[in-house]
Amino acid sequence: MRGNDSGCPAYPRGTNAPPHPTPSLDDLEAVTTLGALLAAAEYTTDGLKESLGAEGELRTATADVPVHLQRLTDSSLRSTLIRLFFLGAPVSRADTSTALQELDLERLEAIQVLEPKGDDVRALLRLVPHKDVLVACDRYADPGADLADEVPGVSAPSVFLANLTVRMHFVSALDVGTGSGVQALLAGRHTDRVVATDANPRALAFTRFGAKLNGLDNVECLEGDLLEPVAGHSFGLITANPPYVISPDFAYLYRDSGLPGDSFCRDLVRQIPAHLSEGGFAHILVSWVLRPGEEWQAPLREWVAETGCDAWLLHYKTENPVDYAASWNAPLKATDPAGFATALARWMDYYRELGAEKLAYGAVILRRRTRGKNWVREESVPTAQIGPAGDQVVRAFVNHDLLASLPGPDQLLDEVLAVVEPQRIEQIWRHKDEGLELESARVRLEWGLGFAVGVDTYTIELLARFDGRTRLRDLFAQIARDSQIEEDAVGRAGLPAVRRLLELGFLARAA
Repeated sequence: MRGNDSGCPAYPRGTNAPPHPTPSLDDLEAVTTLGALLAAAEYTTDGLKESLGAEGELRTATADVPVHLQRLTDSSLRSTLIRLFFLGAPVSRADTSTALQELDLERLEAIQVLEPKGDDVRALLRLVPHKDVLVACDRYADPGADLADEVPGVSAPSVFLANLTVRMHFVSALDVGTGSGVQALLAGRHTDRVVATDANPRALAFTRFGAKLNGLDNVECLEGDLLEPVAGHSFGLITANPPYVISPDFAYLYRDSGLPGDSFCRDLVRQIPAHLSEGGFAHILVSWVLRPGEEWQAPLREWVAETGCDAWLLHYKTENPVDYAASWNAPLKATDPAGFATALARWMDYYRELGAEKLAYGAVILRRRTRGKNWVREESVPTAQIGPAGDQVVRAFVNHDLLASLPGPDQLLDEVLAVVEPQRIEQIWRHKDEGLELESARVRLEWGLGFAVGVDTYTIELLARFDGRTRLRDLFAQIARDSQIEEDAVGRAGLPAVRRLLELGFLARAA
């Protein structure tokens, strides 16, 4: 992909900064030994959370490093490894040698993993545990570093994408614009063969290193733009966390596409279906322009039309142009305030040219299905901070197939459904003169996409009666009889709620 090379004022392309250190596999045994040592020390998400007293997703900004270092008061092997590889702090050669046991420091220095600093040692990369893999990425940048080909680690968008991704077994998977390889490594745990593509050769080097560190021999890295290296090939699973930022610049390989507006995301969404096997799933993070009066789903619906895929369009945030531009140029605030102001003005001029009133973030999930009429659904996700939702995604697609196949809404009454656990019902009661009165209630899944559905007392009663054996029609009859109301009234009130619960994966067809 090529574009305007105007760059970012803080870190323009073509600076004379020294090249970034990039790990190599010249000593493969040293890499695999390091991976085994880290696993034995429980250098995992849970292990680091325990040592650092952290909660939620394990992500650390540069400003957090001094705080975490103060928390690491012991001299355990894991604490030493955390100081070295997660926090990027200098560690004495003696402590490093103890933590690495039989693995010589010189071997890791030779493959650009460590560098000597007097009597200390410093890591040349970061190793970030995420779910059940270790991700290798660039360490915290030194002041004035050229970040054009930076390889970031585990970010909020990559966590969002990982949680969205379907985790069933696939014969083949493709990670487009792999970066540090987060999605490719995760796919390697449940897929026979994974292909990772990226235009940044440093990204592929980190991905190869991460694969060997995790003991994965089924990850292949191909250099090139997006889908070009896999022309003519199809995959059962595709993930893409591409450079989706709508930017006038072409400063960072991981962020800027160099293409006008949201055309990059639009074209990628349209091109990916040709690489999906029948029944395969694609998960693509996107950002798009909203013009005055435009609903968030309108552009995305146009992107997925005539693709031969069913589509679930997810939206999690909309920003005005000023906030969007400020957030993506935020690093300049501290290092170059004047450059920040210049960048902000340039980006705002660009959005005015595009006619952008707002800019949105979200994801497109596609399933290849060339037989029958394809369907499109859209939902606003309550927050990008979701839990693992792959099972919910599959269930939502299966349930929508069911609903689309019914000749009419009343045919749903003959289905036998079951509640998906775990979920909870939240109720708000208000004091009235006569006593307590139910003001509102909603049912919420305790995992996945975080949806909540408002329900009435009859729907709450219905959820309590689902047993995986009784037809929906008979459950409505039971409630009508026990409540002494007409069965048709219960059905008219309950069917829309049941459809909604099916659409979001709260219910499933009984086995």
